[in-house]
Amino acid sequence: MRALSCVALLVLGGWAQPAGAQTALPQDVPNAAPNQWFTGSLEAPSPALPKAGMLAIEPYVVWQADTGTYGDNGHRTTGGNQPDTLEALLVIKYGITNRLTIQALPALSHTWDGAAHSTGAGFGDLPLELEYRLRDGNYRNGAPSITLDLGVTVPSGAYKHLSNSLNGVGQGAWLLKQGIVLQSLFDTAGNHPVRIRVYASMFEPLTHPSVEDVSVYGTTQGFAGKVAPGVSGQAGIGGGWALDRHWVFALDLVHTAGDRYRLTGIDGLGTPVKTLGADTSSTALAPAVEYNWSADAGVIAGVEFTAAGRNTPSYVAPQVAVAISF
Repeated sequence: MRALSCVALLVLGGWAQPAGAQTALPQDVPNAAPNQWFTGSLEAPSPALPKAGMLAIEPYVVWQADTGTYGDNGHRTTGGNQPDTLEALLVIKYGITNRLTIQALPALSHTWDGAAHSTGAGFGDLPLELEYRLRDGNYRNGAPSITLDLGVTVPSGAYKHLSNSLNGVGQGAWLLKQGIVLQSLFDTAGNHPVRIRVYASMFEPLTHPSVEDVSVYGTTQGFAGKVAPGVSGQAGIGGGWALDRHWVFALDLVHTAGDRYRLTGIDGLGTPVKTLGADTSSTALAPAVEYNWSADAGVIAGVEFTAAGRNTPSYVAPQVAVAISF
């Protein structure tokens, strides 16, 4: 997994630029691209902000309805009570300098499965990262800007000692994130600007957290042990095609993959337990439509759905977000 993620970073490193709330563009470019307003896409991560002191916020509301399960052979099965999750998350970015940005991504979620519900909304693990724009884009020829990011995920979400397995919203481990985001902006025939974002990231566990009682790792009451989470990664491409200055059609293609976790401990009966999780992967599409009031504000709405997977749920996830920058 580590090698595949590094290869993805190198391959993607030659093209595109970051995403996010609106970015001020040079006004001397003799085409429609620099005057176009963008908000999306839904899934592509944001670049470093263009100037110091700039604040960008983007609240999301996501309803994820699981529709089945992908097995180890990639075949999808349906049936049974599949859980639904309602999540509210907020992307917060602040420009420290004209090239360096800090980002936080708090999220609150509530899950239910038929008659069973989580006991209340819970805050998940908290991603924090620094983003540095290594190279500016050239909006005359579409050459990409490049943003590198480095961050950690703080294990703030509940993952053990659960009264209800649906209350699990965290992984328990500190994670190190390394990533790259690229973005290109260019015109097409008929003055319909296009913005393309390509990105890849890798998440490496820094700790092996303890696991007790009911947990997100499938343990039951009385269990005591440790878990070694696997390395995971994500790569994707997102684009926006402008119908006019206000309306944009957006589309994302996202692939995620994760190595198996290793769980060791003793169950409530005193029996030694060694569990090896499964490698996972998922591929999803996310079409959306956005409307922009100005260069600093817009709304985007769409639906993400799985197209393929392995040892993961299949799902449909309608979502809406508003992007505002100051």
